[in-house]
Amino acid sequence: MLLLTASDKQGASQVSGERRQVGRIWKTTLLLACLTAAAITLLASPALAKKGATAKKGSVAGRLDPSFGKGGKATVAFPAEDAGDVGVKYNLPFQFAPGHLVMAPGPGGTIVVAGSTKIVEFLPNGKLNRGFGTGGSVTIERPSGMTFVLADVAVDSQGRVLIAGSARPQPAESTPDPLISSAAVMRFGADGSIDRGFGREGTLITDFGMQPPAIGGGRYKGAAVGLRSLVVDSQDRPLLTGGSVAKVADCYTPESAVSTAFVARLTTSGGLDPSFGGGGLRQIENLSTFEQGSLVPSGALFTVGLGRPRCGTEGGGPAVVLTSIDANGNLDPNFGFAGFRSVAYPRTPVVTVAPSGKIVLLGQKKGKTQLVTRLLPDGALDPSFGRTGRIEIVLPKGGATAAVAVDRRGRLLFAGRVSRRVSKSEKNPVTRSSFLLGRMGTKGSFDRSFGRRGSVRTGFGGPSSSFATSVMLDGKDRILVGGQLSNPRFATGGGFAIARYLGGR
Repeated sequence: MLLLTASDKQGASQVSGERRQVGRIWKTTLLLACLTAAAITLLASPALAKKGATAKKGSVAGRLDPSFGKGGKATVAFPAEDAGDVGVKYNLPFQFAPGHLVMAPGPGGTIVVAGSTKIVEFLPNGKLNRGFGTGGSVTIERPSGMTFVLADVAVDSQGRVLIAGSARPQPAESTPDPLISSAAVMRFGADGSIDRGFGREGTLITDFGMQPPAIGGGRYKGAAVGLRSLVVDSQDRPLLTGGSVAKVADCYTPESAVSTAFVARLTTSGGLDPSFGGGGLRQIENLSTFEQGSLVPSGALFTVGLGRPRCGTEGGGPAVVLTSIDANGNLDPNFGFAGFRSVAYPRTPVVTVAPSGKIVLLGQKKGKTQLVTRLLPDGALDPSFGRTGRIEIVLPKGGATAAVAVDRRGRLLFAGRVSRRVSKSEKNPVTRSSFLLGRMGTKGSFDRSFGRRGSVRTGFGGPSSSFATSVMLDGKDRILVGGQLSNPRFATGGGFAIARYLGGR
């Protein structure tokens, strides 16, 4: 409250004038207070920034880095992939769909991008490394008599590139066997040459000694094993996650498959590491697969798995279950309940582990609404994030997310796409998409200094469409976003696109 004191020597008219002035000052103060409160509420809102809002004046956060590629962008064509007539009618714990492209950071700011048939390496300036492979790319040879579908890529401390996925016998006819599959891992030197000191002449094809699936009163004719993720630990040992089919046509439908999740650790030469789990392998029978694995600062492997459906249950889908497996291959009893933690997501979320050890999950809740959850290293909800550990964000029309990361300051980054129709005419249903990148502060509110009120959209010109599937930070906290690109100007019809953004302060 404002208080003005009048002198006894002032006339009545002067006092009256001062009172009117006090009234105006009080109204102005009240209006400013209301506007300030509204601004604070807006800043705390988790709704995604609308297109067209302006960034904080002078901020570089979210701007494309002009020192990378061409104006902050780089693209490369990838050949179209054909894995034959997949013909898989079972619900399997791994994927046979071709065309998966993934990227991983390498030493010195390099970036590796891989598909089932090709690997390329970008230099820190966004140009292809012409000294990698032949003219900047490596052609992946399929295992003899088999097809190969990529799941993941990683780069170790020596710059060696590892790729992991599933290998299937090449069918004599057009339709391959619907189940038989093996885990496949290949390693290449820093120059792109096959590393013949790994596995068998650079390639490991294995079923890890797992039994073929039970079917009827007997066994299937071969094992059904596949990989979903790959990371490399501080000692350059590959850690693999995936699933194996244990039984088919159990109590659901003739197409059902009961699977078992597993984690495997290899030695640097490509054999199972006997110091991990039971001879290099840890299986979790009440989970069907591990879809993602991430290393935590302690050296443990944080995994995202799917629970086995129970006989007689309908709808709802399998539960999403988090686990923590220590460096010896044992479940961490200090995480969740006896090493397990179930989370309420209808579909498997994307996950990252922050430098602090906190765990961030991002996934669809309903429609355009996304649920962001942050957990403490022991699996408990983090009350400093949105007060309850959970925040809902609403994506713009045509928006979707596919990747999440956390920078060194604890700010959350998510990437995906936003699509729009090229014409307002109902007769033209064509849509094009571009990268969508958003940043949130440590407590869960959008960072309004980043891009346009917390988000950035980036296209790659002409008739192209792009969908970000990866986001990561380099050594200078610059943000790298990569994803698949469709572009009719490429002879192959598409490839991979990378954009690098400045992180600001």
